[in-house]
Parts: sequence; C-alpha cells; structure tokens
Amino acid sequence: MSNLIVRDLYKTMTHTKTHLVQSKEIATTCVCPYLFKMSYPFGVVGGERDYLVANTVHDVISLASTTTILDNWQQGKTDTDFENIAKSIDTDSEGIIEESIANAKEKARMEGKTPVLGTFDYEVQDRFHGLMLGLAKRVMKKYERPKRAVTEITITNVKQVQEGRLDAIFEFEDGKYGMIDWKTNNINKASGSGIDRWQLITNLLLANYRYTGDENNWDKCLFGSVVYYEGAYFPRLPLSEDWIDKIKNDRKFAHEILCGERPHAQKPAFCPVCDRNGESSFDCRFYREDSKRASQGDLPENYANIRRLLVKRRYLVLDERAETHKHKFVIDTIIDRLGETTALQELERTGIVHCGYKIHSVNANSITLVKTFDNEDEMTPTLLEPRKIVRIIGIEKDIPLLACVNEKGFVKEVQDTKLVVDLDGNTIAQCARIQLFDLPIIIIPDEINLTRRVLEPMHRFHRLAADIMLPSDMFLDGNQNEYLS
Repeated sequence: MSNLIVRDLYKTMTHTKTHLVQSKEIATTCVCPYLFKMSYPFGVVGGERDYLVANTVHDVISLASTTTILDNWQQGKTDTDFENIAKSIDTDSEGIIEESIANAKEKARMEGKTPVLGTFDYEVQDRFHGLMLGLAKRVMKKYERPKRAVTEITITNVKQVQEGRLDAIFEFEDGKYGMIDWKTNNINKASGSGIDRWQLITNLLLANYRYTGDENNWDKCLFGSVVYYEGAYFPRLPLSEDWIDKIKNDRKFAHEILCGERPHAQKPAFCPVCDRNGESSFDCRFYREDSKRASQGDLPENYANIRRLLVKRRYLVLDERAETHKHKFVIDTIIDRLGETTALQELERTGIVHCGYKIHSVNANSITLVKTFDNEDEMTPTLLEPRKIVRIIGIEKDIPLLACVNEKGFVKEVQDTKLVVDLDGNTIAQCARIQLFDLPIIIIPDEINLTRRVLEPMHRFHRLAADIMLPSDMFLDGNQNEYLS
C-alpha cells in the first residue's frame, strides 16, 4: 500500500493532535477568545435554556427546504407577494409542521422534560412563518429558484482542522451555491457584528471547500445569509480580507488551546457577555483573575496544588477529545496519498470503512441499508456490531468525501447484508432518506464528543475550592465592586 499501512497510521496518530474546531467555537472566539476558553479547557457551560421551539422549527425547515420551499420559490416584488409566498409555504408544510411538533412533544415526554407550554404549537408555526417571510423578502427576491437544497450537512475540512454543521445550502443551475443559517432561537434581528456574522462566514469557508476543494476559492459562492424573523442579513461579497484573516487567526487560536498550548488571549474592547454582565461573565472574570494570580504566585499553596491538578486533568481530557476525530484524519490522509477510489478499497479491506450500501427503507428514526454486490459470489455478511457509532456518507460526484451529504447514528441491528441504523429523530431519518436515497453509500466509524460534559464537574469543583480556600475579597472586581462568584 505504497509504504502506508492503515493500522500503523492509526498508531502513529496516537500522540498527534487530531482536533477539529467547530464553526460555532470559531465564531465564539471571534467575539472574544476568553469565551472559547470558558468551554475549553475550563468547562463552563451556559445556563439551562429551552431550545425545544428552536429545534422543532429547525426540523420543519430541514424537511421543507427540499420540498415545499423549493416548490414555492418565486421572485416576488411587493410585500403582498412576499406574504403570499410565505403563506403558500405554510399551507404546503402543514403536514411537516404537525409531524415535527408531535415528534418534539413525544421526545420531550420520553426524556422527562418539563411539559411543553400551551403556546408551543403557535410559537413553532409563527416562527416558521416569520423565517419564510424573511426568506421571500430578502433571498427569493434576489435569486431564481435553486435546483436542489442540501440541509443539516456536517462538513469536515481536516487540513484546516475545521468542522461544522450547515443549516442549508441551495444549489443553482450554473453550479453556484447560496448558504443560509436559520436563526430559529428567537425572533430578534441577526447580528451583523457578533456571533451570527462570524458563524456564517466561518461556515462559508466550509461550503467553499465542499464545492471547490479549497476554502479560499469563492468562485462558486453566490451568497451567504442569516435568515431571521421577517428579514435576513447578507454580508457583501467579496468579503473583507480582514474578516477572513480574523476567522483564520481565531481558528488557529482555538486549535492551539485544544492542543494544550497557551496562546495569548486578548479581551476585546467590548465583550457582549462580560461588559453586559451576561451569562458566564462572572466565571470568565474569575478564571482570568485566577490565571493571573497563579502566574504571579499569589495563590495559597493548598489551593494552588488543587488548581494545578485540575488544569492538568482538563488538558488530559482534551487529549481524549482528539481521539473522537482520529478516523477522519486517517481517512483524509490515505485519500491524499492514494486517491479516493484506491483509498476506499484499501480501507474496506482493513475493515475501517464499509462500502457498497444503498438505502432500503426508513421506519420512524431508523434507516435500513442494504449492501449490494456486482457478483453474487462476492456476497459477504455485514461486519458491523450493534451500538457502534457510524457516519453514513452518500458519495457525491466531485465533492470531497468528508464534505458529502452524511448523517451520524448508532448501529441497531445487523442481518446478513442488511444494516439498521438509529438516527437522532424521525426528521433526521426523513432528511437522510431524501438526500441519500440515490447515492452510493459508505459507512465510516465515528465517535461521540462528551468533552464538555466531562469538564463541567471540574469547573464546579474548581469554583467550590476557590470559595472555600481563598479569602472572600481575593477576586474583588474593582470596576464593579463585587465578589466574582
């Protein structure tokens, strides 16, 4: 295999940092690098929020994008036109909305969450209508009907150590694309200077990679937009080089943090979290002061020892996080060296990937795949075990493998040449059926990233140790004259 053995490659990557930075994490870093450090390595999580409405609207749009939105796409000219287009999409999407609401309520019941409010159905319908109105007024007005929509697609660019899940990409007849981030979490206007903008542009780099193989090639990018309630934000193309450089620099910063390095963090002139006393602001100030005192040697020895152990353990957890992406690095490396066709053949021989599948059927949140063979003499059983985490990838022409349409799930059942995979919800299964149905499918191993869940208890213990072992006035904030706890 050209002096390359797959198993040996896995071994050589044992001590290699195979981290991928998520688009949302890069956008957070662009707003303030300390906000990224709150999650990694400190383990600070946001407060409990109910995203049930937002997630349900996302489910509705995921299915509607490939069907009712495309069917009703029109280049309206007046407010009446836009309202009528949105209402037509609403009407044609009634079945999708009802099913998504029912699925969301059942999932909430099964997970033991607080019963949904009586206004839940209305909020989902109203927010969906508002987003469709924003789409019609700002996007459909400018662009002709796309030929295809791709939704909820995870794109991995190993070479640039970035990964993200894009809400929707609309492909046009001339080979160009437009990308949309749906702002479903509230009805506020999208921010043209905060996380909304940075995440949009960061995801556009991934979309460039999908369609050209190069994140810096903007030839096929027609537009990028954050569609919010009754409106949309469009950054003007070509994008500012300063914006793109900032994203790349902050991606590098986040990656270095994940790899256990200590890049310098500079608080911006204005942070929308700390300077507005927002969520996590007290924790951010605490850790900034805590790190400063530690570097100056001002902490009591007993507390300093505990702190040192916690920091060490946090970075060990980050090392474990790198393991979750190792499969992608191995696959990408082998494809680079051998070419995709030869690489997949070699990977299948070693049992890393499984090729030759097609979708057979979908039942609720389960998708059944069938392994096909050109010659019956070649038929062999499916060699996968239940509960294995896998990624189902539909191979698209002229698209990098890790940027093709895909979905992650758990192997539920193996029956000779049939494979049943559980996906995370009925809507995702339906989207997978639509997007993967006519494509040859390969299956690669995947993992679940539980890093933040593991880091959170360390954060709580760190704060508890500080409260018990440090003088109450040690972290007094002179600007606000309050104890940062």
